[in-house]
Amino acid sequence: MRTNTALPDEVQPVVYENDREQYLTELGLWLKEQIEEPTKQEFEAVPDRFVVPAGLNAEKILFLLQGDTPDAHRLRSKELNKLLESYFGEEIVLIPLGEQEWIFMGDKEIVTEEAEEDTTEAKKDSLNAFCLGLHELVASEWAGVFHLSASLPCIPAQQLVSVTTLLRESVHLGRAFHVTQHIHLPWDLHLERLVASIPDDQRIRFIKETGKDTVIFNDSETLATLETFFSLDCNVSETAKRLFIHRNTLVYRLDKIKQEIGYDVRHFESAVLVQFLLLMYKVTKKH
Repeated sequence: MRTNTALPDEVQPVVYENDREQYLTELGLWLKEQIEEPTKQEFEAVPDRFVVPAGLNAEKILFLLQGDTPDAHRLRSKELNKLLESYFGEEIVLIPLGEQEWIFMGDKEIVTEEAEEDTTEAKKDSLNAFCLGLHELVASEWAGVFHLSASLPCIPAQQLVSVTTLLRESVHLGRAFHVTQHIHLPWDLHLERLVASIPDDQRIRFIKETGKDTVIFNDSETLATLETFFSLDCNVSETAKRLFIHRNTLVYRLDKIKQEIGYDVRHFESAVLVQFLLLMYKVTKKH
């Protein structure tokens, strides 16, 4: 039963339990409008009527989940909410952005409690491990592909729009540049964000001037070799272990890449160039 109050409608914070689904739907509609409005110059703070009921003034970690599932196996908000609450061990604010897209948030202490130190890098490592477990849980419950991104701690009342925009961008970049991965964290995508911002004609010019025979990037073995090599800081021994091949086999592959495109990725300058070349080739190839 609703209680009459003299507060103006625009600042009323009261939300009753049986109104929760409608309230979160309205918040999702407002949020989606903000992030998809091209004329906005600045990100708006969340209206007061949404802040108190959802606890948006407290520091939270935001997550974005996108699903690509068949209609018959489509994930529902109520089912997802129940699963998330079992994983987080607390009540979750789950905001629907579309039929297969949600923003949700959890207390930073729950997500980063395993961090060895109170540093940004330690929080990132802890958050990465948390996301791996979370994605595995969701993927084990429902058919299809799910993509996940997450933020460092923020105050949603002021940053919900900007952080959601960042997480959406991160998923978009991750899906474009790393098609075999499903967790896309903003701090792992700096180069991808830079490459995506370069105009098409400039990317094509760069590929033509430096790429030589970039057809080798179409080869899945070459692609896996380079991506693993770069992700492991160009460490030959560790890359061979990760790929489950002999060290000499990896050296042979790297020599073959050098013969094809003229760059030895075991040297720093060549590795940087080939990393950019590979990223530009990926995004340009899609157009």
